[in-house]
Amino acid sequence: MIRTIVIGDVHGCYDELQDLLRAVDASAADRLISVGDLICKGPDSRAVLDWAMKTRNLEVVLRNHELRFLSCWRRREIPNEKPYDLATFRQLEDGFERRMRFIDGWPLFIEAEDFVVVHAGFDPLQPLAEQSAWQLSNVRRLSRTDTPWYEEYNSSRVAVFGHWAKPEPLVRRNAVGLDTGCVYGGLLSALILPERRIVSVQARRIYRRKSSWPVLVGLREASLRPAL
Repeated sequence: MIRTIVIGDVHGCYDELQDLLRAVDASAADRLISVGDLICKGPDSRAVLDWAMKTRNLEVVLRNHELRFLSCWRRREIPNEKPYDLATFRQLEDGFERRMRFIDGWPLFIEAEDFVVVHAGFDPLQPLAEQSAWQLSNVRRLSRTDTPWYEEYNSSRVAVFGHWAKPEPLVRRNAVGLDTGCVYGGLLSALILPERRIVSVQARRIYRRKSSWPVLVGLREASLRPAL
């Protein structure tokens, strides 16, 4: 059976990405999907993007960091909106045009019969195809209720997402959040389908400071379980 392995927010943490791929025993026979945020904040966005470009069985959904870089590329400007943008640009500068053309081909979401992958979230009351790039790559709470979007998501398809960094994967009956703050010294996590198993590896060090992150050590694994 072909496995689908959905990888959480990498943020330039190339070494941890390789640790995670080894932990899940990823191969060319697997379908790899990234929730986006391959670049920015971390130590080696170039190595992560170069890995993505040569990994033929990888699909990536667009995230706000990549969208911001694409916007600057189209305007022929150097990205400098965020404090880490210039450092990321310098990592990517040699071959920037080629890397941006690669990113420009990423979709905003990926759908299958039993799952959907977005970067951030969506309004469960609207078709995915009718939602904006900003919504799919940024939303955490619904404006009409101020509640997390996944609390109003009732489909049986598992919605897998990143963007909302938490010390542990967010696991519900039909939604899994995989941003576990690797760049902040947390975990890098992946969901393996169809077995519905989560595997996480510990960041090798703190690359960007964020308060209130617990120290978690080593390989972690959990089964997808219903929300209590």
